[in-house]
Amino acid sequence: FYCINDDYFQYRNWIYGRDFSFWTKEKIYINIILFCRRLPFDYPYEVFRFVVWGGAVYISYYTFRMYRGLLLPVQVLLFLFVFYSNAFCYARASLAMAFYFMGIALYLYQKEWDMKLFGIVIAVSSILFHREMLVGIAILPCLFIPFEKQKISVLSVLLLIFAVIGINFISSNLELLDSIFDNDDLSTKMEEISDKGQGVLRMSTIFKYLNFFYPFYLITKCFWNKNIIIPQYIIGMYRTTYAIMMASVAFMIVFGLRSVYSYRVLYISMIPLSLLIGFCYYNGFLKKKQFAIIMILALLSNSVRLINAQ
Repeated sequence: FYCINDDYFQYRNWIYGRDFSFWTKEKIYINIILFCRRLPFDYPYEVFRFVVWGGAVYISYYTFRMYRGLLLPVQVLLFLFVFYSNAFCYARASLAMAFYFMGIALYLYQKEWDMKLFGIVIAVSSILFHREMLVGIAILPCLFIPFEKQKISVLSVLLLIFAVIGINFISSNLELLDSIFDNDDLSTKMEEISDKGQGVLRMSTIFKYLNFFYPFYLITKCFWNKNIIIPQYIIGMYRTTYAIMMASVAFMIVFGLRSVYSYRVLYISMIPLSLLIGFCYYNGFLKKKQFAIIMILALLSNSVRLINAQ
């Protein structure tokens, strides 16, 4: 999978280079890169990818296994690859997200308070692996929001208003946001895209958002059905996903639909969204037609993204 995402070329250049003075991001990766370069065979990038991205895959699978009484963990992992392969193939971000949601799963699933606290510590420690998890840490209190349809509708408006106000306040320091979301490199790539490429990029953006928001819409419809009983540790994942979606919408309102901030925040939801899709699919809450549309959107989103990368 490592060739699917543009991160491949960037990290490969870094790992085969000698000077690490450029590194202003998470220092933990310097030690991983140096370890990979000291190995007695000349494949440091492949080992780096195995450690970092392979670690993200394993931790995500471990998180899904906590819910194995409610879904099939391997199936959910397959959904993560099929629906969000382009997004999940990031290196640092994927590992950070995997740690974050493993911590949330521990908090939701475990009954002992020491284990719950341990889960929160793991979720917060995800910032060591990517700074964009500041957004995830900021929305942790949303684990406690009411789930009832009427209350969550009101809270959605309030959450969106506060998020827009907060982002507007932070936007006065764009250098901070750019450093968190790696926007410098991405902005340079955007400027180099031709007019024809811009058209493909716009199409890619539409399918990308539909690939996240349509499944979440179907899940919301299922969860608000009074005849369906949803375990609390599934509802907690839904709350977290809901808050991430609202944060992404807030970034869209402030910076626009194609803003790197909005879609990078949206990407944080791919692990719990895959879990929720897997839960609904396993328990028969999704109709065949609905699941087929999800598959088609995923195919279009990933295909257009690959065309755009070319």
